[in-house]
Amino acid sequence: MKQSWKAKDSFDQFDTGVRQRQFYDEECDPEFEITRPHGCGRLYDFLIEHKFRTGLEVLGLDIAGLSVLEICCGSGLMAEKFARAGAIVTGIDFSPAAIERAKERARRFRFDASFMVGDAEKLAFSDRSFDLVAVHDGLHHLDDPRRAVGEMARVARKGVLILDPAKAALTKLAVRLGIAVDVEDAGNEVKRLVPAEIAAVVREQGYDTVRWRRTLMYYPHAPYRWFVWFDKSLPFLLFRLMFESINLPLGRYGNKLALAATRSNLG
Repeated sequence: MKQSWKAKDSFDQFDTGVRQRQFYDEECDPEFEITRPHGCGRLYDFLIEHKFRTGLEVLGLDIAGLSVLEICCGSGLMAEKFARAGAIVTGIDFSPAAIERAKERARRFRFDASFMVGDAEKLAFSDRSFDLVAVHDGLHHLDDPRRAVGEMARVARKGVLILDPAKAALTKLAVRLGIAVDVEDAGNEVKRLVPAEIAAVVREQGYDTVRWRRTLMYYPHAPYRWFVWFDKSLPFLLFRLMFESINLPLGRYGNKLALAATRSNLG
């Protein structure tokens, strides 16, 4: 019976992987994936930029001139931000179609980055190949996020940056209310992270400084129509004031995680 359960579990993982690849290769809206957050409005752009800037603050490194590998890069949304911040960017994703979309994004919006198909849980790079290895909303798709984090830590020379969903009580409530989901359209279980567990993985690989920050934030993959209300200056200002006021007391319990690990031994 135990062998049968293992066989079934392996089949389920394989089936989920096929479903995910099919979703990202065939079922995404190519134009939206190539362009977002361009054209998505002021509010949507602010929220994604906030995640990126929070990550850089937690990381505490000037990334200009650094080589950055982004795993699970998708259609290049965050790779574009790294490139515009001056980094030398390489992005990998298991979806060939996503990689083609990322290349089109780079061509259309005129930024430099290299993209290739790759396995985040088994990176085809030698130890300390990149100054920084990063991920944005990618680990929660994987069968084994910890293994991917270990690979990130192995391949990075200076640091690791993780921007992914955190396990939070507020998320459980959001799932019950139908605002958030535990299983995505791509068929994968959303594996939300526990910061202390991820910190333990990178510390095992010699990272002596680990910092993280949580933020309470929600936005759908595609912006709601009413997001356009915040394109005007006054509503946008009021939203920012509300956003900061809520995160001041509650951010530590938030659903968005920015975790960075650096090491002093760069040899």
